[in-house]
Amino acid sequence: MDDFVTEIKKNLTENMRTDYKFSPRFRNLLKIIIPCCPEIQIFDRKDDGDIKFSVTTEGLGISFENYIKYKSEILTDFFANFLGELLVRENIDRFLDILTNIDSEDYPSIVNGYEHKRFGIKIYQDKFIFTFHISLLQSILTEDFKKNIEVKLR
Repeated sequence: MDDFVTEIKKNLTENMRTDYKFSPRFRNLLKIIIPCCPEIQIFDRKDDGDIKFSVTTEGLGISFENYIKYKSEILTDFFANFLGELLVRENIDRFLDILTNIDSEDYPSIVNGYEHKRFGIKIYQDKFIFTFHISLLQSILTEDFKKNIEVKLR
């Protein structure tokens, strides 16, 4: 077993790339998006707890040229998760109506039956369409609640 581990370490060392260069592409993309405060449109809630909302490319400050330039960054899980959660947190009050309108008998199976893991993202015409599970809202609210209690206990 030790020989196996030693061989893996040797292969990793020999084959490790050392030509990585710092690329500011994500930072440059975020510089375009962060100053914007886009309006979101919530348009779908499935019975399984998935929620869909959209935001226009224009609302995010992304022109067609920027989309082409940063397409490889835009189509990553990092981008979808970062931007999706940012937009949800900034618009949490809009999503709370969905959470509070779930029947109390259905709440455990819809909200607690699944766990949000990542955002889905699709691009349709001039819109980014995000999908996430409603359990994310509960997680954000629980996180905020814990922070408020910690502040009050100080």
